[in-house]
Amino acid sequence: MKKITLLLVVMAFVFSGHAQKLKLVDGELDYLKNQKLLRVEFTYDNLKVGKMSEEDYVAKKVKDYNKKEDGKGDEWKEKWESDKEEAYPDFFIRMFNMLMGNGQVVLNENAFDADYTIVVNTSFIEPGFDIGFQSKRAYTNMEVRIVSTNDPEKTLARFTITKSPGNSLFGPNFSTVDRVGGCFEHAASELAGYFIKNDIFWD
Repeated sequence: MKKITLLLVVMAFVFSGHAQKLKLVDGELDYLKNQKLLRVEFTYDNLKVGKMSEEDYVAKKVKDYNKKEDGKGDEWKEKWESDKEEAYPDFFIRMFNMLMGNGQVVLNENAFDADYTIVVNTSFIEPGFDIGFQSKRAYTNMEVRIVSTNDPEKTLARFTITKSPGNSLFGPNFSTVDRVGGCFEHAASELAGYFIKNDIFWD
């Protein structure tokens, strides 16, 4: 177990990127000892995208795309929302579960019978861009709260993850979903790395 743990720690921190920073802001984690299953929830409260509110960013994108092609902006908006609800959580969950040993500790959005829930709130997204000869890396800021599944209003522990860098480990980065998805992978690797390094789930 020690060798496996060490390997996973190395993987997590090599992949996580130097600019990214995870901080345990308050709370403690003793109650997670020997937990095998955690529910996870993803929120986007007070989200800003670049220098704009999400509302203004989406409105501008829809307007610009619809000018180029009727209906294209509306299609873009649907994908923006579906990526937030499906794609980005998948990036996070897949990376976290892989680093935590593919079964030793599992995150699942539908695990309503789990004792504890991890709430991942993304408050900032820099989508970046990649047009081959020129690019700007995506990054996100997140707050991660651990709550009792039966009492989600009471925060037991709170982390911040700032400047989580983009670019996906599993694919190209020409699309927004892959660049921002990479931010979610990096954030998951940082959180898993913290848990592993500090033996949070194991005796």
